[in-house]
Amino acid sequence: MQNNRGVTTLPELVSRSAVEFERRPALIAKGPQGDRVITFGELGSKVESLAVGLIAYGLKKNANCAILGTNSPEWAIAYLAVTSAGGTCVPIDPQLSKNQILHLMADAKVDMAFVAPEFLNCVLDTSKGFPKPKQVIVLTLDTKGVPGDAIPFEELVRKGQQAQDPLPHRVPEDLAAIIYTSGTTGSPKGVTLTHGNIVSDITACYHAMEFKQEHFLSILPMVHSFECTAGFLLPIYSGCTITFGRGLKSRSILEDLKASRATVIFGCPFLFQKMLDEIQEAIRSVPAAEKATHILMKAVKVCEKLGIKNVGTPFFKDVREVVGLDSLRFLVAGGAPLMPKIPREFRFLGIKMVHGYGLAEASPVLTFTVDEPMDESIGTLLSGVEVRILEPDETGVGELAFKGPMIMKGYYQAPETTQDVLDSDGWLKTGDLGYQDEKGYLYICGRAKNLIVTSAGKNIYPEEIENGINQSPYVLESMAYGHKTENGQEVRAVIIPDYESIGVHSHGRHLSDQDIYKLMSKIVKMANKTLAPFKRVVSFTLMDEELPKTSTNKIKRHLFQELHVTK
Repeated sequence: MQNNRGVTTLPELVSRSAVEFERRPALIAKGPQGDRVITFGELGSKVESLAVGLIAYGLKKNANCAILGTNSPEWAIAYLAVTSAGGTCVPIDPQLSKNQILHLMADAKVDMAFVAPEFLNCVLDTSKGFPKPKQVIVLTLDTKGVPGDAIPFEELVRKGQQAQDPLPHRVPEDLAAIIYTSGTTGSPKGVTLTHGNIVSDITACYHAMEFKQEHFLSILPMVHSFECTAGFLLPIYSGCTITFGRGLKSRSILEDLKASRATVIFGCPFLFQKMLDEIQEAIRSVPAAEKATHILMKAVKVCEKLGIKNVGTPFFKDVREVVGLDSLRFLVAGGAPLMPKIPREFRFLGIKMVHGYGLAEASPVLTFTVDEPMDESIGTLLSGVEVRILEPDETGVGELAFKGPMIMKGYYQAPETTQDVLDSDGWLKTGDLGYQDEKGYLYICGRAKNLIVTSAGKNIYPEEIENGINQSPYVLESMAYGHKTENGQEVRAVIIPDYESIGVHSHGRHLSDQDIYKLMSKIVKMANKTLAPFKRVVSFTLMDEELPKTSTNKIKRHLFQELHVTK
């Protein structure tokens, strides 16, 4: 798997970038003493020293090494060092419970582990019967309070600087990472990705996007494959700078964006919707600006209907500067289904949003939409990717299956589970139902396992219904599902109102529970008007708390499979 930048493995990626972009800033971390900047040259040296240190401390070739902690330069250096030392990275989600963390590390047979200080007690605790890694390295530069049975990060670096051990030669077929999927049902599965899988996806993304010397603001957890490949490894490959954001709150993101002057943000739809809410709130705080924005927005929407594009770019220049968005070249959405209104509303404000589709089993990106506004589509295929529509119905909708160099080799120590989704020719069945139009654009209708089938045999995609309900600014989220009745299945929904938005638009008037229910009823009726009769929501219930989700913000629908709700 060759490409025109001469990279086939992650160690080659690091060494080439260290030479080619030596003096450019690679990683920036904000701290109380100011920004900590690591250049590409320094990154290459630290990765090499840490990799040699790992070998000196006993990391064997192909041994599994966990990384447990939040985004930081040390997380990034650890990942690159493990893959350079011949090991396999096993990123562990810090949002998991203690038992889940220990279970995944035991399942992966972790030999060594990089662990943030707040998780040391969890990993070093053997009282629950889980095996402790042979070596535990503290994932921070702060050496205060490091227990005796853990190794400070910098000690490992110094050990590597003193040692003379050569780094092993890596080839594209070597295993690079085991990514545990969060899963909406069942137990997590370990996706095994080779160097060739990951690097092929990085290069395909690079050629699909119009990269300059970008500055990335990293906000999504690097433990997830979308951020790891596209928000971390892709900028390292392309000589771009990464600033690590302070958190996932929309206000912090906007503040970090303004301070860093970042040009690109990779995020999930939920975060971008929160950013839109924060922008609207900032506009509403200045009555004169709100009125002017309202007038300009009407003009932008009219122009777009007439086919006049990008009018929002000059119209909302001042708004973008005030909010701190003027440095942005584009936003990139992924990791979960994207409601069409999100890229549309950003485009109205003069901000380009591109989005795509993928899954951890594909390293993860498979499609991208970049060239023109295609809000409903997941884009066209990346270079080297093929698609099949399996068992299409009369409308052309079937299960999407993909093949390409970025497709995983299988699930870790789970051959039977692997055979369920990956055939002998390398075609990956995604479980997503969709179709491809005559221009090559792909569209997702919903998940096969979520499909509602009526007694008349008609297919209903709950995601279509949810998109209609979620268009309202007064709805935080919703979930449609099939409820069994004597006559077959009828569509019901769970709706979580956005009480904050309702409060802002009620102008201080107190709304009772009955008022809220009436408002939601109107929203459901409006959504039903856009649907065929057999798809319409028959009844719904309201919830105050957000629906339970995976760490990648996918609803755990299986928790509601047996739920019986009424008005």
